[in-house]
Amino acid sequence: MSMRIAEKAVTLCEKLGADYADARVERTLSTDIRLMKDTFDQVASGAEQGLGIRVLYKGAWGFGSSTSLALRDVSQTIRGAFKAAKATALHTKEKTRLREVSPVKEVVASAVKEPMQSIPVDRKMKLTLEASEEATKVDKRIVSVTVTYSDSSGETYLATSEGTRLVGRPSRGSIVIVAVAKEGTKVGTIRERNGMQAGFELFEKIDPLGLARRGAERAVKLLAAVPAPSGRFTVIADQKLAGVFAHEAVGHASEADHVITGESVLKDKIGQRVGSDLVTMYDDSTYPGGWGTSLYDSEGVPTKKRLIIDKGFLKGYILSRETAAELNMDPNGGARAQSFAYRPVVRMSNTYLTAGGQSFEELLEGVDHGVYLRGSRGGQVDTAKGTFQFSAEEGYLIEKGQLSKPLSDVSLSGMTLETLMNIDGVANDFQITIGLCGKAGQVVSTGTGSPHVRIRNAVVGGK
Repeated sequence: MSMRIAEKAVTLCEKLGADYADARVERTLSTDIRLMKDTFDQVASGAEQGLGIRVLYKGAWGFGSSTSLALRDVSQTIRGAFKAAKATALHTKEKTRLREVSPVKEVVASAVKEPMQSIPVDRKMKLTLEASEEATKVDKRIVSVTVTYSDSSGETYLATSEGTRLVGRPSRGSIVIVAVAKEGTKVGTIRERNGMQAGFELFEKIDPLGLARRGAERAVKLLAAVPAPSGRFTVIADQKLAGVFAHEAVGHASEADHVITGESVLKDKIGQRVGSDLVTMYDDSTYPGGWGTSLYDSEGVPTKKRLIIDKGFLKGYILSRETAAELNMDPNGGARAQSFAYRPVVRMSNTYLTAGGQSFEELLEGVDHGVYLRGSRGGQVDTAKGTFQFSAEEGYLIEKGQLSKPLSDVSLSGMTLETLMNIDGVANDFQITIGLCGKAGQVVSTGTGSPHVRIRNAVVGGK
């Protein structure tokens, strides 16, 4: 029935005179649970459905969405989108073109053993409670634990005027633990999270109790931290912080819409050296079970393991059909929408730096006086200027190849291309982490990954 609605929507667009149209119909079931200080302050299960329609008319887009799938409401939404496209076409000098792709017909489903919606909510609540208890018993100085459980599953249907017909049955779940330790006036806060695209069985694989325990142990260690030094140091960044750098500083700069508008430091640098020969980076929509994995993007284009940087040389961008046409490149499935209520834009999927050949201990051995940084509390990036600043969750002094004093309130900042060039060590301990990425008013699921990396002459700051 849902595919018939999408097909009827596309047919109506064509009758109105659209040059191209696509319709996405989605039905999503979700559960969200939050436990704060042993109290469940949120236990919610919900269902959402709707349709999103894109219309291209004389080189201009129109978009509309509706939470009602009744034929009358769908028709009204379509006519509104077409009217917007016609009005925009009158005032648009640069006409939108789409790179040609072959239509596809396929059903894509997540591998699921225990469907999310077959699991009683009290079992999901029990999981969050057990994780909270595990973190709390680590140390009496743990004063607060917040556990957030989320899952979603459902069906998606895509129909295009070019003949693409795609059915998707996604399923994913995640757990996030925030542990707070306090002693006197000192406070340490750590967040641990993990998730996968799978059924409820994923929680047997990602070990929520171990995740909670590690978060609490790290929070307690922060109570002994001393103020961080400021200046230029050799820095070793852990998998999470290096992964955030790859995503925020490099990944966003490789999104083709930023490149086209001049908001990327990577503009006009295809084939040029942008990093040391130890730097290889992908945006990979095919990563098994990845948080940002999908076989097709929101335009119905097959996705890829996109090579962004190869041994220091820039090789490609993340592309939608529209940006691929403008840059005269082949589309690679990089257009994503948060849901039916949003139009697809160029987005990352699973973005990561690849593993090298050294151990973490070997990276340390090469540092006489430096800083080790773990985790990320967020930060700021200017993709046009190529600058960044990230606050780490933890820091440690490195003295004569050994970790010593823990550091508080420590950050890493610098120029993106300079930092890539100064990577002189890459470990063999690759990890990938789940995350959420915001852009154009939309939030999508992404993965960020890296091994430990060593960076010469990096800027470290403390309060």
